Amino acid sequence: MRPEASGWEAAPGMAMGTFFTQRWQRRVGWATLFWRDMLLLGTALHALSILVMLALLSKGAATAVVLAVHLLSLPYGLFIVAALWRAPHSPAPARVVSLAWLALTVVI
Repeated sequence: MRPEASGWEAAPGMAMGTFFTQRWQRRVGWATLFWRDMLLLGTALHALSILVMLALLSKGAATAVVLAVHLLSLPYGLFIVAALWRAPHSPAPARVVSLAWLALTVVI
């Protein structure tokens, strides 16, 4: 399997821009976007922001700071959902689940 087909780049130390560029230019399949980029990486990123948010909340941080940390993963989530919707042949159920996932990441 070619590295481009799987979404994993072969070059060590690849630029982060390559990750986003490949997704925006539809060079990554919808299944990779859905399962790995959204459900695995996106959920892990959101869980990390929740842990940091709860730690800040327990330390008495300002509400604005806590809210900012909570919403820190939102740009990535919006990007991945948009990339999934732009991906060729992405099925309707995956699109609906992506919107539900995005809504949950904002609410939780």
